[in-house]
Amino acid sequence: MVKLENALPIINKLMSENAKVNFNLFYLFLDNEGTTWYTDEKSYIIGQTDANRPMWIWMDENVTQEALAEVEQIIEGGLDENAKLNVTADERIIQPILYSIAKRKKTIVRGQVPMVIYRCDKVVNSKKAGGHMILSDDTHREIMEKFITGMVWDLARRPMNEGEAENFAKDVAGSAYFYLWEDEGQVVSMAMIAHRSETFARINTVYTDASRRGEGYAGMLVGTVTQKILDEGRIPILYTEQDNVCSNATYRKIGYTVCGELRQFQFGE
Repeated sequence: MVKLENALPIINKLMSENAKVNFNLFYLFLDNEGTTWYTDEKSYIIGQTDANRPMWIWMDENVTQEALAEVEQIIEGGLDENAKLNVTADERIIQPILYSIAKRKKTIVRGQVPMVIYRCDKVVNSKKAGGHMILSDDTHREIMEKFITGMVWDLARRPMNEGEAENFAKDVAGSAYFYLWEDEGQVVSMAMIAHRSETFARINTVYTDASRRGEGYAGMLVGTVTQKILDEGRIPILYTEQDNVCSNATYRKIGYTVCGELRQFQFGE
C-alpha cells in the first residue's frame, strides 16, 4: 500500500480511458490539495478529499485478494474517522467487502440508487426546441433559485436549507460555465460544466422548469453545451441516477453512450 501526494501518474498508468470516464471525479480530487490517495500501484486507486466526503475506489477487474485486503483496511480506517462514511465504487467488487466490514463493526451499510455514467463523441439532437443558449447573469438569480430548489426536491425530496438557493444563484450568476436556455424571453432550463480537465469536461445541474418539460429544452441545452465541449477537444461526460428515466432517455437521444455504473454506499443508521 502506497500513500500518494499526486495520483495523476498512477491514474494514467493503471486506468483505461473508460475507467477514467467512470471515475472522472478523480480529476476533481486532483485539484484539491487535501485529497488523500492510496494505491498498490497495480490494481486499485482510492481517493478522498476529506474524512466527511465520499471515498471513491477504483479496482481492476483482476484485483488480487491481497489488494482487496488492503482496500478493506483502508475503508475500515475511514470508517473509524467517520461512522457515516460513504463509499463509491463498482458494486460487483465492493459490496462483499462493505458487508464484511459492517458485520465486524456491528453497523449497517446501505446502497443508494446506482449512477449511470455517459460520454458523448458526437451530438445528435433528435428533438428540436425553440430558443437559444445564454450565459447567466445577476438578472437571472431569482429563476436560478427556483430551478435549484426544484432540482433538489426532485432528486432528494427535501427543501433547500435557509440561504442555500440564494448562495447557489450568487455563486453561478455571471460565470462562464453556467448556461441557461431561453425561449421567447423565458428561461426554461439550466445546465453547467462542473469541471474541466485536460481530456474531459463533466456536465451537471441539468434542470428544466416543471411547467415546460417534454418540449425538448433540456436536450437542446445539454446538446449545445456538449458540442461546445467537443469543440474544445475534450470528451463530454455526465452522471445520472439509474432510475431517472427521463434524463437517461434525453442523454441517449443527444448521442451519449453508457460507459458504466457506480454505486454509493453509506455506513451507519
